[in-house]
Amino acid sequence: MSNHPSSLTDAEQELASIARMLSHIRDSARALDAQAVEYCIEMALQAVASELRDRRELVIAAAGLEGRTHLLQ
Repeated sequence: MSNHPSSLTDAEQELASIARMLSHIRDSARALDAQAVEYCIEMALQAVASELRDRRELVIAAAGLEGRTHLLQ
């Protein structure tokens, strides 16, 4: 799976948009020295990044299984 935006699913595109928004909010909180808000936003950003990573790993794993099945035939 490439990192090209057109190769992303709708859900992945939404998660990427949320991550960009959270990054902007985190940077704004950092500029305002709002450490508690920055921390909460950072945790949310990490959760979104983890979800994206899990989805990509699932796709990679599924592609690997398909390749193995094809080789066995």
